[in-house]
Amino acid sequence: MLNLELRTAPNAPLVEQVVTGVRQHIESRLLRPGARLPSIRTLAANHRISRFTVVEAYDRLVASGHVESRRGSGFYVTTPAVPETAVERSGGLERAVDLANLIAEVVSDDARVAFMGRKLYAGGCLPNDWQEESGIRRHARQVAASGIEVTDFGTALGYPPLRDYIARRIGELGIGVPASQVLLTTGATQGFDLLIRYLLAPGDAVLVDDPGYYNLFGHLKLAGVRLLPVPRGPDGPDLAVLAQLAVAHQPKAYFTMSVLNNPTCTNIQPAIAHRLLQLAAQHRFNIVEDDIFSDFASNAPPRLAALDRLERTFYLGSYSKTLSSSLRVGFVAASADAIAALTRMKLLVTMTTSAFAERVVHEMLVGGHFRKHIARIRDRLDARRARVAQELERAGWLLDRMPDSGLFLWARHPDVDDSVWIAQAALREGVRLAPGASFRPHHDKSAWMRFNASCVVDPAVFKLLARAGALAKAEQRTRR
Repeated sequence: MLNLELRTAPNAPLVEQVVTGVRQHIESRLLRPGARLPSIRTLAANHRISRFTVVEAYDRLVASGHVESRRGSGFYVTTPAVPETAVERSGGLERAVDLANLIAEVVSDDARVAFMGRKLYAGGCLPNDWQEESGIRRHARQVAASGIEVTDFGTALGYPPLRDYIARRIGELGIGVPASQVLLTTGATQGFDLLIRYLLAPGDAVLVDDPGYYNLFGHLKLAGVRLLPVPRGPDGPDLAVLAQLAVAHQPKAYFTMSVLNNPTCTNIQPAIAHRLLQLAAQHRFNIVEDDIFSDFASNAPPRLAALDRLERTFYLGSYSKTLSSSLRVGFVAASADAIAALTRMKLLVTMTTSAFAERVVHEMLVGGHFRKHIARIRDRLDARRARVAQELERAGWLLDRMPDSGLFLWARHPDVDDSVWIAQAALREGVRLAPGASFRPHHDKSAWMRFNASCVVDPAVFKLLARAGALAKAEQRTRR
């Protein structure tokens, strides 16, 4: 049975609501493979919407492979290409393939060439030379010369001096924990993996930001959970939508970035943060707070973990963005019981993390110039962000807002309602862009694009962006 909850809202077109609702029914097994969807006329009449809305929604569901059209019979949920039990055992790998391809594209050999040629605007990291100013080569040589961390196993929780440092550092943010409640991980990515295993089971519902971090969406889909998109506004999540989803679906967790949301660089303001924590307590769901861009933030609101004192929150951080994308050192801070369970999972999945990488990061942090290094990064980002924003506006693009810190700009071209076409057209010219659909939980259409503000401004790229409307229309014509 198809029971959609549609609402009138300027930022939630009815077509997208129908598409998302049907997808959620299919992915949660409320609609089984082979099930017949209501006819166009019936669905339009039941929900008092236009038949044209239903036609477009069904067309998009057919294009995405969720639904098939049978001539003279109607629309049906597609049958998986492999036995259903195999899909369930695999955790739904096929649902994450599109995201895996996106990640592979960003870190491919061709992408490295694009980066060196100043044509990679889709990445999520600082330029290599910005990170190398942290002294990574010198500190790595020092640690290698000291001996044991090069060859030995690490400890279960991770390198103790680094955990001590992290406990003091997040204590400055109001998150008071002992080092025994800090677990080191192989980047924030492993932190996500461990928390998903700890908090969720296949079929569970999870609240996520829309737009939000695409790699997280891939992890959650791989785990076989249901994603419930919560619109993200300039001051944080839409709490009215979140509350409705909590009542209807009883989610187990909410994954969010309270500071410098990826891709919009928005922060959750205190009033919304307090109400969010009240909703979490009322509906008994946990909050996973991803704060990997913490060091980029200036004048940021209090973290959820500080307000909640880690009662329902799990706090993630990483040094991959500020010190080294290659060392992959992150951490999770949580309650003592949760850390004990997560540590056991970590040992089962990867044994210990790299003691060498953790020691190098620790030496870089306590070497005397980390804060100066971060200050330089912020200053350079401020200057580069202003320049990229100026060039985007000169090319006819509209900024969602001008963030006062962070790595990203969120912008759209006024003549394009689906930025995927711009990205496809730009790729033909060797320019890699990040379309907004990648940052939506179910990859629904988006006019927006994410730009890495640290990229060197290449006039040729912005000349291309000035032609975005014509390029997108031409790309659509070639695909028809």
